[in-house]
Amino acid sequence: MDLGILMFVTERALPVTDLARACEERGLESLWVPEHPVVPVEHETRYPLSADGKLPRAYTELPDCFAILTAAAAVTRRLRVGTGICLVPERDPLLTAHQVATLDWLSGGRFLFGIGAGWLREEMDLFTPHFPYRFAFMREAVAAMEGQWVRFPPVLCRPRPVQRPTPPVILGGMGPNALKRVAAWGDGWMPIGISPDDLAGARRELDRLARERGRDPQRISITVMIGAPPGMEAPALDMLPPRELLQQYAEQGASRVVVSLPTLGAEDAYRHLDRLVAAQA
Repeated sequence: MDLGILMFVTERALPVTDLARACEERGLESLWVPEHPVVPVEHETRYPLSADGKLPRAYTELPDCFAILTAAAAVTRRLRVGTGICLVPERDPLLTAHQVATLDWLSGGRFLFGIGAGWLREEMDLFTPHFPYRFAFMREAVAAMEGQWVRFPPVLCRPRPVQRPTPPVILGGMGPNALKRVAAWGDGWMPIGISPDDLAGARRELDRLARERGRDPQRISITVMIGAPPGMEAPALDMLPPRELLQQYAEQGASRVVVSLPTLGAEDAYRHLDRLVAAQA
């Protein structure tokens, strides 16, 4: 099982080039960053990952995810870089395809395309009216097929990605519908905060759904995201997973665990990385 991290790399965090080098030097497999291009000052939608429904400040300070990952890839040789997650319904499909291919080409085939449909309606409304049918739009955008929401003629576009036919498409989300989408067309699944016991049941259901569609379940990866609440800005060494928990995820079918770290400066970030790597040993 592989081990990676996710961090909200804001202006107040450890620079992404230093973070990427530190991850590679410590033998971590991957570095992931989220996407929220803009956040409306006023919104009624509650943040789903906190008791009070308030959005952490770090969500409002995120640089462009593809630019950040390009910088990370440029200073490393083995570290994989991933979007955790890219909000596909907020994006132009052709431009996104070009960015994905370019990043995979520049990184030598190290890009992991984590995607999701989004939850903050007021944010999505600034870009597109797709929120009510965002899952259908996401499917068509990724498939680059003619459909109800996505339509374009044959085009020329270079460079091509190194990974063929595309970088792995890893779908975020929880629940039965998420598993159905992954089984139908995803290369992987990224649940947040799932327990090892629940993962075991989800793995069995995902395998069943994949076989029903004529797919080999072993070709569908599972990337479990755990750790500090996304956007947290205080040290959280006590939220790092112990060795036993990582072993349980591996035993229950996880291909990769991505640990969400708080948005931290250099000293605290290095301490968290060292503690995490020690738990993996």
